[in-house]
Amino acid sequence: MQKKYFFFDIDGTLSVGQTMVMPQSAVRCLEQLRANGHFTALATGRLQASAAGFAAQHGFTDFVADGGYSLTVGGEIIEMKSLPTADCIALIDRLEAAGIPWAVTPVNESICVTSDKRYLDVAPPEYFPTRYEPAFDYRTLQVLYKVNIACTAEQERDIDCGTLPSVRYNRDILLIEPTEKQNGIRRMVERLGIPNEDVVIFGDGTNDVCMFGQGWFSVAMGNAHDALKRMADYVTDPVDRDGLWNACRHFGWI
Repeated sequence: MQKKYFFFDIDGTLSVGQTMVMPQSAVRCLEQLRANGHFTALATGRLQASAAGFAAQHGFTDFVADGGYSLTVGGEIIEMKSLPTADCIALIDRLEAAGIPWAVTPVNESICVTSDKRYLDVAPPEYFPTRYEPAFDYRTLQVLYKVNIACTAEQERDIDCGTLPSVRYNRDILLIEPTEKQNGIRRMVERLGIPNEDVVIFGDGTNDVCMFGQGWFSVAMGNAHDALKRMADYVTDPVDRDGLWNACRHFGWI
């Protein structure tokens, strides 16, 4: 069997929604892929520390995280870079002036920090715990991995994010985070000497669009956004209907 190199998104692809809980069929699929000699890795927008927890739980030692801004190989962080800090600080200055609540992740830990108490009212309970620090001074930060903005899609149109990349997390939260997963995968492929023709990508969200159409074989989940499905080489069933297992069985990978 020809060895394949799989890169999986987490939320909505391996796990059901943003629960970080995988269907049993997906767990069995990963076990069988590895038993058959295939390489399995993650490609996620999640912070490296958050991805590392999921990776350890499900047997991954290699992953692209931070939307392509970090690489972890063999369990070791090889590279991890910040968002452009000056641009983020300028954005928060504009949010402050407009009275829009915000929070940031300034360290590689699953936490958010804010000096705006109003953010606590909309902080997603399933996301990073939010720490309220009235004296927190975002202007002194040297590193910034994520900025969370409390706004609806309608309110978002009035926010000037400059050139910073954004992804909508839910109805109330817009995330400023990298959207270059394809670049992270390409750096890992080059580092490990992986043939492009043997790379397989699984995804479901708008932040997975960047990974499709890169010369790798792409599989969209049945619950994927329509735009991603149109780009995919193959569309499988939804994640909670054995989509991962069914696709890998269909192609004889398991």
